[in-house]
Amino acid sequence: MRKILSLVLVVMMMFGCVSAVSAEEAAGSNVLTIAMGLNPNLDIHWNAGTTGAMLINRMYEGLYRYTSTGFELAGAESVETSEDGLTWTFKLRQDAKWSDGKPVTAADYVYSMQRLVNPEVGSTYMDIYGSFLKNGAKISAGELPLEELGVKAIDDYTLEIQLENVCSFLDALLCYSTFFPLRSDVVVEDGTGNWAWEVERSITNGPLKMTACDEEQEIVLEKNEYYYGAADVKLDKMVVKMMDDTNTALSMLKTGDVDMIFSYPSEETESVMNESLYHAGPALLSGFLLVNTQKEPLNDPNVRKALSMAIDRDYLANVLMVGTKVPATAYVGPGFPGSTADQDFRHEGGDILSYDVEAAKQLLADAGYPNGEGLPVIECSYGNNSADNTTLFEYLQACWEELGVQTVLTPTEPAAMTELRDAGSFDITNQNWGADYFDASNMLSIFKTGHFINAGKYSNEAFDKAYDDAMVCVDNAERMKLLHEAERILVEEDMGIIPLFYGATVVLYDEDVCSNVIFDANGLVQFQNVVVTNGAASK
Repeated sequence: MRKILSLVLVVMMMFGCVSAVSAEEAAGSNVLTIAMGLNPNLDIHWNAGTTGAMLINRMYEGLYRYTSTGFELAGAESVETSEDGLTWTFKLRQDAKWSDGKPVTAADYVYSMQRLVNPEVGSTYMDIYGSFLKNGAKISAGELPLEELGVKAIDDYTLEIQLENVCSFLDALLCYSTFFPLRSDVVVEDGTGNWAWEVERSITNGPLKMTACDEEQEIVLEKNEYYYGAADVKLDKMVVKMMDDTNTALSMLKTGDVDMIFSYPSEETESVMNESLYHAGPALLSGFLLVNTQKEPLNDPNVRKALSMAIDRDYLANVLMVGTKVPATAYVGPGFPGSTADQDFRHEGGDILSYDVEAAKQLLADAGYPNGEGLPVIECSYGNNSADNTTLFEYLQACWEELGVQTVLTPTEPAAMTELRDAGSFDITNQNWGADYFDASNMLSIFKTGHFINAGKYSNEAFDKAYDDAMVCVDNAERMKLLHEAERILVEEDMGIIPLFYGATVVLYDEDVCSNVIFDANGLVQFQNVVVTNGAASK
């Protein structure tokens, strides 16, 4: 009898275990599998790419976070600004915790921002973003010790940030990952950021945390149970498969081996649209032609204006690019805040660009090249890794032939193209720039004299002054006027670059598999909100 009872108990325990496992699996069944590029940098001070940003912005959280329409307080529950605008005091959330359960404190923000400007670290954005903080530029130049940085922990949950100059858009700036907190006990300084790949060192404070990592193949993120908003996080797990072959990624999406991808062969655009896989969200990104303004004949603004006015941007974006782009009407695109909360910077500034072939011909004649006579052949260099690039430049070549302008197209390996661009060894090439923070100033900043992104060597003292004055202007309406003036000088007066289109964040997925796919205002997918039905993980 005892043996029979024991057997019954064993069977009951077995069934109980099965039931418990099933319940656990049911609770953790929302698993998203995605494919993205190789080796994203996961160190907040070393990452400079979109792939890394997509993960970092779900693993970490700063004082502010992006929403689908703008941004809001996140790691802080309140903020006070001094009358002179130079001191911002944040009260931190006391329920914010790291993924190991320890509290997120003001000291973690202080450490992170000191690391940002530390010359011994030499992070990617030290000179750009650290200079907003009081003494940041001097510290990064080795002139002052780290302790002189204007970032202080008043107590565990009170953070004070002092600025070098007034920055009325500091809240937007603090959305950027380089200002997120870090734990000093997990970071290893070796000049690479590789520590962030180690699961045991990846202690983060966002809705998702890293639980497994094979840096060559796969990263696994799971819901951070210590995140204060964990109850609202819909995703249980995200498997990130890393690959650089867009054909393979698209094939895996169609076979159901991944649920979502972010890049694909551009020649497949119509096909993925027809299959209802193509989805696009807003992106704070502008595509433009980078023009070597120091080289004849492109050093003449009238030549640059003529080339611009010969381009039908509506046809380019909606026909040749199959509606995947938005025709540019200026340089800074829609989506950036204007002078008031209900104004958009682009709507406020109006249209600057126009399409007028006859006017373009007249401008070319005014420059001394009637019907293109005497104009040297212009070389157009571009990366050979995208069919879109070929489509773009073949179209531009045809447009400019109408003016009598002769061009030669030079497709180039991406790495070699980067070297040419950095060295200024080109006539015309294409470039995209996406904003790091939610303010039009970031789009314009790269065309200041001497900026490292400004490979066309555009330079105008009036542009620099308007931009610099805007950066220290307290009144937001006046600041916007200055930024609009800077853009007018860049595009309307000088045509220092030739804007083409505004971009979009493109994501491919099947709506029967992925739902509740929400984009941030900065164009990144909020992975934590995605709901997956019969996805790759269930195969």
